[in-house]
Amino acid sequence: VSDVSGQVTKLVKNYRSHAALLALPSRLFYHRELEVCADPKVTNSLLGWEKLPKKSFPLLFHGMRGSEAREGRSPSWFNPAEAVQVMRYCCLLARSASSQVSASDIGVITPYRKQVCPAP
Repeated sequence: VSDVSGQVTKLVKNYRSHAALLALPSRLFYHRELEVCADPKVTNSLLGWEKLPKKSFPLLFHGMRGSEAREGRSPSWFNPAEAVQVMRYCCLLARSASSQVSASDIGVITPYRKQVCPAP
């Protein structure tokens, strides 16, 4: 982050992510200076979720085939198949007996604005 005086401030304390998720960006962008400051009770809370392929790594990749679409002349694109899969994972998380995740705890990050809009 650059301020008005031209000085650069590097933010190195991360209070949100599991250490496994920070290792790569720390190495690539922070010269290994990124500090894991998140509460381990929070970052480790879903490591036992049955849908995780690797229980020590709290990240799931899911390749999708689908097509991009848009409504009318809207400049915003969306992929219905991806949106449905994200909804399935959210429902699985919220209904899982092994996790205590409420719907308000779930955030969706997507390049498609339409995929984070609630259904009509």
